[in-house]
Amino acid sequence: MRLAALWCGASALVVRQQPTRRRLRIAPRMAVSEIAMPALSSTMTSGRVVSWLVGKGDKVEAGDPVMVVESDKADMEVESFEEGYVAAIVVDEGSDADVGVAVGSLAET
Repeated sequence: MRLAALWCGASALVVRQQPTRRRLRIAPRMAVSEIAMPALSSTMTSGRVVSWLVGKGDKVEAGDPVMVVESDKADMEVESFEEGYVAAIVVDEGSDADVGVAVGSLAET
């Protein structure tokens, strides 16, 4: 912040702060896609992440298995529909998530 002096009236001095202008560097936009809890059966409403087969920062190709999900009927590997790098794992191993909820995310670069 910088100070600005203003003369008001006969001899009154008013000092106000003025915002400093800053240059912002804007990073290029990065495409991020969600890894959602899939519906592995017609009756499945939620699933449990048994294990993650990838870790944060790992490169994933389309069709690579990324996690094992326990449904109401069986444990199944879930494949990635897109390629990218694992940006985040939102739901930890052993935790439940509703169908359609993001359990992780993939970044383009």
